[in-house]
Amino acid sequence: MNIGICGATGRIGRIIVQKLADKSFYTVSATFSRKNHIDDLAEFCQNCDVIIDFSSNEILDKLLDYAEIYKNKLVIGTTGLHDYQFERLKEVSQKLTIFYSANMSLGANLLAMLAGKVAKILDNTYDIEITDCHHRDKKDAPSGTALMLGESVAEARNLNFKECLVLDRSTKGQRLINEIGINSIRGGQIHGDHEVLFLGNDQIISMKHQALNKDSFAEGAIWATSWISDKPAGLYSMKEALLML
Repeated sequence: MNIGICGATGRIGRIIVQKLADKSFYTVSATFSRKNHIDDLAEFCQNCDVIIDFSSNEILDKLLDYAEIYKNKLVIGTTGLHDYQFERLKEVSQKLTIFYSANMSLGANLLAMLAGKVAKILDNTYDIEITDCHHRDKKDAPSGTALMLGESVAEARNLNFKECLVLDRSTKGQRLINEIGINSIRGGQIHGDHEVLFLGNDQIISMKHQALNKDSFAEGAIWATSWISDKPAGLYSMKEALLML
């Protein structure tokens, strides 16, 4: 299988390239990074079967354009996407096989699934807060993972996530029922720590995932690449894939 790595010189992209070098079934046939011009994406897409994308939201639009032309399958781990880009993914997935996850690690996705189950069991006397810790160079806040966790617990409680999301408590005053708060911390070289807190009157339930390095994200993306190899056009997620295991 010929794999293209978009974002090949980034934190996770470099690890994916290294790990694929040890796997005989895969060949890294093309790479795209900051040193390339945006128009180089045409040749990049032409030379691979599946594209693993850990670049930026500024690249995604053009990447989807060329992927449509060359019929690539896509594994997208890029975060900080705009709403219109999520809509574009849905549109393009009618023709292409696309796997999207804001976090490719098994543990973070299990946390989202389990947090959703807990949110469904507990009533709204348990307030929900999410902490989102990443390295100082991360551009987007809250992280895609924190939003994934928030969406999971909101869905479990039949809430509109955008309406109940609180990112800045200082502007809100007293907490309202069904609010879901996300506190983003950026500093040092934290690979990714996320915690979901269910804060009740008599007890607190805490669920946490901590990434010790970037390897789990790279391994998850490679696993997703294998998983979609025989899948028809559609938009797939890590949650969907895990439920099929």
